[in-house]
Amino acid sequence: MLILTPTNFSAAMPTSTSVLDWVLSSNGRVASDHGGCALSLLPADDDVVLVLPPRLVSWHRVALPKVASARVRAALDGMLEDRLLDDPAELHLALEPGSRPGQTLWVAACNKAWLQAWLQALEAAGRPAARIVPALWPTSVGGSEHGETVHWAHDEGNRVWLSTASPLGVRSIPLRENGSSTFGATSRFGADSSFGPASTFGDSSFGSLGPSTGRGPEYTLTAASDPATTSWFADPSITGLAEQVCNQRFDLMPTADWLLRCAQSDWNLAQFDLRLSSGARRTQRMRQGWRHFASAAPWKPARWALVALVLTVLGGVNAMAWKERSALQAKQQAIRQTLQSTFPEVGLVLDAPVQMQRELTRLQQASGTLSAQDLEGMLAFIAATEPGASLSSIDFLSGEARLGIGGLPDDRLLALQQAMASRGWQVSSDSGMLNVQAKAP
Repeated sequence: MLILTPTNFSAAMPTSTSVLDWVLSSNGRVASDHGGCALSLLPADDDVVLVLPPRLVSWHRVALPKVASARVRAALDGMLEDRLLDDPAELHLALEPGSRPGQTLWVAACNKAWLQAWLQALEAAGRPAARIVPALWPTSVGGSEHGETVHWAHDEGNRVWLSTASPLGVRSIPLRENGSSTFGATSRFGADSSFGPASTFGDSSFGSLGPSTGRGPEYTLTAASDPATTSWFADPSITGLAEQVCNQRFDLMPTADWLLRCAQSDWNLAQFDLRLSSGARRTQRMRQGWRHFASAAPWKPARWALVALVLTVLGGVNAMAWKERSALQAKQQAIRQTLQSTFPEVGLVLDAPVQMQRELTRLQQASGTLSAQDLEGMLAFIAATEPGASLSSIDFLSGEARLGIGGLPDDRLLALQQAMASRGWQVSSDSGMLNVQAKAP
């Protein structure tokens, strides 16, 4: 899995020199490599996840209407028209995972032109995005007012931001070094006033998505902050500034780890006109399911059980193969012993059946006994089986005879062939000629 985002979570449109931060992971949980580079230098991977910067996505709570799937987008446009300053047609919308008609849920909105430009740039670079996820998302589920609060201080290159995700939405405010060091009753704690009210949710660099909740600017951050369910994270490079401004201890969270956290969410903003094909979605679900099975802790007993099953099957197959090989070797040894006990003059056994047939033929010739290799045996059997058969020609060489047989109808000739085949000869007929050869031992 290749997880990437514009460097420093930039809101700029992509160019030929645009740089992205990326992280590679085989299971979506642990980074195997990370770095930053231009589009053309991104490492190759079949599963690419694009993470959207937090300030580019606004969040809106709506009750999903009970309409046909094809009309959901149009219904959302009508419901959000009064909440958005931009034309809804210029925005890309996406529903929260597991959404159902009639349910109160979160809708993510972002600038469609910006998103499509980055998707096209990744496509041109040979790294098409299979999934689009937000850097932060509301922590409530299914319209619930309860959930954790996550604060994340990160650097966008020319400004440090504190983004907050809570059951009430997501917001981002800039931090400045000369701000108040007390984080208490007011929510402005060192926020740059030029960026508007610090409590406005869905803050966007495009400045036109509007607030995503019905709560006014008087809402404060502390209203949603419960120490028992609140987490504070910061990029290592700006942890000192964040702790000074917020008067709060932050846990270190490098960009690579944050991108992994984003990829582990259930969100996928590739919906409606950006929706993947059914085959691509099926492949994506299979990859996600395999990664979850291969790395998630709840599946650990199942993984060990699968390993034990595979080892048991391999052990059983090897045991059966060893048993069959031992039985075959025992049979081969018995044949060799039979050959050497019957024909003591055979010293070296290379091919016991062939050597036994050769020795038997030699004894038959020495005693004058007819064998299947002799012409006399063939003729005697034909005479005994079909007394009315007449031979017009005989051609015999090295145990193979070509006999011209007359006086037999086709059905009697076929019966003769079957009778000779049952006695060990290989028989075929061709234009009245009977080809007879003793079977190889």
